[in-house]
Amino acid sequence: MADLPSPLRLTHMTSPEVARARDGVELVMIPVGSIEQHGPNTSLDTDLVICEDLTLRLAERFHPRLLVAPTMPYGMSTYHMGFPGSITLRPQTFLHVLEDCLASLLHHGFKRFLLTNWHSGNTSVMTLALQSLPTRLPLDFLASLSLYDLEDDDLEDEIVKSPTSGHACELETAELMALRPDRVKTDSLAPGDLSPRGSRLRQRFWRRSIRRNHDFSDFSANGAVGDATLATAEDGWRMIHVIEERADQLIATLLDSPDDLLARGRMPGWRYALHTR
Repeated sequence: MADLPSPLRLTHMTSPEVARARDGVELVMIPVGSIEQHGPNTSLDTDLVICEDLTLRLAERFHPRLLVAPTMPYGMSTYHMGFPGSITLRPQTFLHVLEDCLASLLHHGFKRFLLTNWHSGNTSVMTLALQSLPTRLPLDFLASLSLYDLEDDDLEDEIVKSPTSGHACELETAELMALRPDRVKTDSLAPGDLSPRGSRLRQRFWRRSIRRNHDFSDFSANGAVGDATLATAEDGWRMIHVIEERADQLIATLLDSPDDLLARGRMPGWRYALHTR
């Protein structure tokens, strides 16, 4: 389909282009983002643009079999509301918006969907979506994939030098430096300003698998953890290449799986964290 743009990005296509692409699209991907603080280090849309860019790059590599739907920009970010600029949705709002998007795409003939994600706060509500939406919508396949689950643990240990990581740290900042350097505030990079008491309480609860209400400001005065001053684009690309290699394996297996296995959520040979209904 040489006349179709690559990647297939719904918001950049015309209605006739969508109609021409429809029969060849085997999976619609919906990036799920968030607008939340990342300390002084990176922009509020960090999770959004990383998820969106990785999803678009994936669609380009599998063109024209994948279609990228509009990104859901807002997510579940209540625990970042202690910092100005963060925006969060209620779980019901998230589910209603996602359901309406899926219903619209179903109306146009698409029936297989993958939610891609780069914000851990979204995982619980995405699980609710996988459990509830197929009971009301005629979906052939619905799954979610948090792309950060494809990071390599050994490589992360090599890149992360500080005792804490996971949010506006040297790894996430490095990944953003690689993909979207315009979103990195290179003149303001700072390590996390952690509260010793808050960190102790968080680790104590998490080690015992207890989850409690909290705000990120309880244990980080500047909203960051780790040390973003150590981030480099080179390290970011090293991890992104691993993520993309693993994502390609997952998508290739998914696209080549028989429809009856997909309907039951069974994909042979999958090694990583894909969640299905």
